[in-house]
Amino acid sequence: MTFASMDVLALAERRLAWIDQRQRVLAQNIANVNTPGYVAKDVVPFNEVLASQPGGGTMRPAARMVAAKDGTSSGQSIDGNGVALDEQLEKVAEADTAQQLASNLYKKYLGLFKTAIGRS
Repeated sequence: MTFASMDVLALAERRLAWIDQRQRVLAQNIANVNTPGYVAKDVVPFNEVLASQPGGGTMRPAARMVAAKDGTSSGQSIDGNGVALDEQLEKVAEADTAQQLASNLYKKYLGLFKTAIGRS
């Protein structure tokens, strides 16, 4: 994807879809914080999703989940649970910030179009 061919609205929409999926996965991790043997999951980073789908297409979230790479295996509890609640909450806050940024970008870009066509 080159800068010249990039559709900012489509990119923001894809980013928001990715963030939505990540929030779902993180919520599932938090819900299973006390489940014996549960391994924390995360989604593939957004830049890798973009690299794998240069022409667009829909994201298939179930195929995009991976085991978390944040050292949770070293922090496993006695029952084999690999979810570190503080790390998951940190990721949730990060996803919330990314969602606000993408939403603001989407709104500002639409506002630019409205200004360009004379509708304020």
